[in-house]
Amino acid sequence: MSNKTRPKRLFYIFGLLVLLGFLPAMTLLPHAKVQGYQFPMSGNSFLLAGTFGELRNNHFHSGIDIKTGGGIGQPLLAVRDGYIYRIKVSPFGFGKAIYLRHPDGEFSVYGHMNGFTAPIEEFVYQKQYASKQYEQEIYLDEGQMPVKAGDLIGYSGNSGSSSGPHLHFEIRDPEERITNPLNYYQPYIADHIKPQVLGIAFEPITVNSRVNGRFEKFEVKPEGSNGDYRIVDVVRLAGKVGLEYDGFDQLDGAANSCGINYAKLYLDEQLIYEFALEKFTFDDKKYINVHFDYAHNKAGGRKLQRSYVEPGNELICHPQSVDRGWIELKDDQVHALRLELADGYRNTSIVRANVQRASPAQLPASVTGGQGQRLTSTIRRNVCVLRLSKPVIRQLQGLTVAFADGTTELLPPAYLQGEELVYLLDLNQRRMPVSVGDPIAGHRVDFNFRKKVYPVKDNVVEDGELQLFLPAGCVFDSLPLHLKRLPGGRNQFTDSYEVGRSDQPIFKSFVLQFTPSKVSDPSQLVVARRQGGNWVFVGNEHKPDGTISAASGDFGTFCVMADSTPPTLKPLNFKSGSTIPASQKTLSLQIDDSFSGIASQRFLCTIDGAWELFEYDAKSNSITHRLHNRTGTTHNLEVIVYDNANNLAQASFSIVF
Repeated sequence: MSNKTRPKRLFYIFGLLVLLGFLPAMTLLPHAKVQGYQFPMSGNSFLLAGTFGELRNNHFHSGIDIKTGGGIGQPLLAVRDGYIYRIKVSPFGFGKAIYLRHPDGEFSVYGHMNGFTAPIEEFVYQKQYASKQYEQEIYLDEGQMPVKAGDLIGYSGNSGSSSGPHLHFEIRDPEERITNPLNYYQPYIADHIKPQVLGIAFEPITVNSRVNGRFEKFEVKPEGSNGDYRIVDVVRLAGKVGLEYDGFDQLDGAANSCGINYAKLYLDEQLIYEFALEKFTFDDKKYINVHFDYAHNKAGGRKLQRSYVEPGNELICHPQSVDRGWIELKDDQVHALRLELADGYRNTSIVRANVQRASPAQLPASVTGGQGQRLTSTIRRNVCVLRLSKPVIRQLQGLTVAFADGTTELLPPAYLQGEELVYLLDLNQRRMPVSVGDPIAGHRVDFNFRKKVYPVKDNVVEDGELQLFLPAGCVFDSLPLHLKRLPGGRNQFTDSYEVGRSDQPIFKSFVLQFTPSKVSDPSQLVVARRQGGNWVFVGNEHKPDGTISAASGDFGTFCVMADSTPPTLKPLNFKSGSTIPASQKTLSLQIDDSFSGIASQRFLCTIDGAWELFEYDAKSNSITHRLHNRTGTTHNLEVIVYDNANNLAQASFSIVF
């Protein structure tokens, strides 16, 4: 059945009358009204599944998640007068979403909707059939779809990248900066609970920093509860040190953990750091990866938020700080630290600690080594930490550092920790280190650094079949780029390349361009990244010169592979040759691909040769058609699905409805 042969539906006529102003739009009452904003759902009490600014993967949460009782279909209301500015339909992200624009230029956003009101549904439906695409992004003029406060605009759902039924709701200012909706709705969402503090950490900042005599993070669980916490023992500090915290907030009547929006750090009653997450831009969202300790979390540690401003962190949420919030003691007196953590309702918890400057560590005059020596290395904060176990006295003289310019330098040990000598090599210096060696026992550590990359300029690095382009702003801070070439496996069409370190966050994606040495069908080649024990699809932009490129938002190990396996498809609620009962309202199929993924804009479904709308839900790997007209006769359904490597799957079904 083509769109042209479908009879006009009553709700389409009704919708046109609404749009033309002959009939009023539907309004549901009662609903909350605060500071000019009505609540986006009807009722008198509301619970949240998520709050503004929570720490999510690669971003701060940009709104509030309103619970819908575990189901879909709750009426959603316009919070103010205005007009529908944008309609988005996607199998990803917010799924089905509506963006309202209000007379003062502010926006309200409704995400993960199940559907729209009848006139909006019909408007979108016509756009989908005209373009023969399920996915839509439609911008409207001010006079096309006006709304009044309280008008019904659609229904809550679970569409897009939602993990369960809820309404994702945002308020944005005229510059589309995201603001905290709870500023408008606090009387309707109760919160009398102070944030809970789970842990505190002290982080050495530079190669000369120490916490309790060591260049390593010191974590401690504070004593106390109900907003009053204390670290009992005095913490010994040397050089610049940062304070970090792990905690969460809760709302009344909801067990889920929420974010902490405000932090203040005082040193002897002087405010040295402040964090106030009240609004941010979309460009700001990835600063989250320097707001918390990304490397520590990647290694399996807590997601510790920093109460200091890391280099490269340009969030607009730091009203003031002194020397970035770093703690640097200038005398040997005991000093008081006070960390205040508050939620959006200003429920506040306080953590108190005492700190004192530590004397420089004294190396022993001699050490007694033994058999089984090992030299290991890790990199943290652009400092290479080398640990030599069971050292002998001659190794107190130091290790030999070789640089790319052909020079060498002796690196003395920094301190003795148990039976290990610890050496600290500053990687921020201009000379690029190539290796560190121990002339006594013959130990050696190779760095595989290829180039120092900077955040203020474009950077190009080449090695064999790979060319890297790291644009200005890609990295948060200057760093020596690790690049190591490894032999490719039998399923690879290039060697493997370790690019950077996986515990280094980046702000902007970088581009990998490969020139494969072995080629089968070029259209099926893809760039892949190792994830755990598997390879995952990154991208596959093919160019006329035979190169293949992809953009990545993470460092890791990459290569070129082939995807020659077509997607799979199978019906979920019907069989070929079957009769669809009157009670069944939909036709659903599962479409899946094990590697490069479904090409979401390249699946095609026809009934009797005419294009028909099937909605694609990526998280369930399913497409669904809503049956409208039934003739009781036999129809032919044909489904064609491509993956991102141009592999095709298709099937035909004869069904009666």
